Amino acid sequence: MKVAGIVLLVALTFLVIYLIFYFNSLNKMIKSMTENIFQLSRSIQDTLADVSKDIDSLKVKLEVSLSNLDSTSVQIKKSFENIDQKVDALESIYKPFVELSEYVYQRVAPPLQTTSRIISGISKGVNVFVDILSRKNRGAQ
Repeated sequence: MKVAGIVLLVALTFLVIYLIFYFNSLNKMIKSMTENIFQLSRSIQDTLADVSKDIDSLKVKLEVSLSNLDSTSVQIKKSFENIDQKVDALESIYKPFVELSEYVYQRVAPPLQTTSRIISGISKGVNVFVDILSRKNRGAQ
């Protein structure tokens, strides 16, 4: 039994030594992981700070662009209002001329058409008369 006790004591000693090395290795691994996590955390913080600066810069540029867009849209609106006024003014000048030309056409066209028909009828009558006379002259010869 003494031997078994000694063997057990030696086995426990080896187990304790193994556990010491294992825990030492585990401790180093945990420290390394902690360091890596800390570096990752710093990297994320730096990235977030850069992103925040970029967002602030972008925000300022966007505000300027929107302000410029707003003033441009106001100018465009004023330009269209000005164009509308000028078109209305031109329409008020042009409309009486259109009405006058329609009035003149309605007054002049019917008599001209009637005169044209009369002249056409007279022309046809003269042609028939000349044709009949020329036939008689040919028949008399």
